[in-house]
Amino acid sequence: MLEGRLVKAKGGFYFVNIGNGETLRCRARGKLKDEGQDLVVGDRVEVSHPSQGEPVIEAVCARENYLKRPPVANVDQVITLISVSEPPMDLALLSRMIVCAEAAGLDIVVCLNKIDLADQKTLDTIEEVKSVFQDCCFYTVLQSSILSGQGINQIRQVLDGKTTVLAGPSGAGKSTLINQILPEAQLRVAPVSKKSKKGRHTTRFVELLPWGEGGFVVDTPGFQRLNLDGISTRQLHFFFPDLFPYADECRFEDCYHDPEPNCNVKDAVSAGCIASWRYEKYLHMLNELKQKERQY
Repeated sequence: MLEGRLVKAKGGFYFVNIGNGETLRCRARGKLKDEGQDLVVGDRVEVSHPSQGEPVIEAVCARENYLKRPPVANVDQVITLISVSEPPMDLALLSRMIVCAEAAGLDIVVCLNKIDLADQKTLDTIEEVKSVFQDCCFYTVLQSSILSGQGINQIRQVLDGKTTVLAGPSGAGKSTLINQILPEAQLRVAPVSKKSKKGRHTTRFVELLPWGEGGFVVDTPGFQRLNLDGISTRQLHFFFPDLFPYADECRFEDCYHDPEPNCNVKDAVSAGCIASWRYEKYLHMLNELKQKERQY
């Protein structure tokens, strides 16, 4: 038996990297489906030896973690890539991506792309975003531009030796960035629609691309919407590192930081210790989760 990493699934075949630059095209053993075992990119698997005929995935090793969207397993970190312009900077979607990554227990890097297109108003917003995510949440925050080359070397350093998911909306520049740091990938790209100001889907499936010594970059399809599956109203504030430190001083232990009196989180927002836009994103997600929980 050989051990490898599932790097792509396409057309009923599974492509497994077994090291030394070799990738096997495999089928999956029928018993895996019968046992309810799904296969996702990033899985560590056991494969029959090619000398025995067509390689077959016989077993899936236990996962360290799993992201539902994009569907990928055994990830070290997520780079949440968002453009500052074309398409416009979407702080709501960025906050949702970060919550999902926090819930999965992954290291988080925030990358603000297309920095060359930023006007003065956008630059001011970027400074606010940096002050929250870098100073309050202790995430690595990068600014990048393919045209100027700004931030590209820092991104390369962040990728070294790790399995990294590039997650972000269509048009944020994920495929273009990968082509810049990994030219042999030759991923298809497309410009942002001038009419809708939204990106066009160019990546159709999740794929692990080998990077350096033992690392992988995960190219993923873009999205404009991200559900908060598996997260409860009780858990949500744990995934806002800038809100959570203030929660211990609330009057009620089970405070939702919304209608309750003597809420230290709301006091911190009023005092400017928590950015008002972050609290607004929290409330929006909280109300969404409350509605979902009432339906069940």
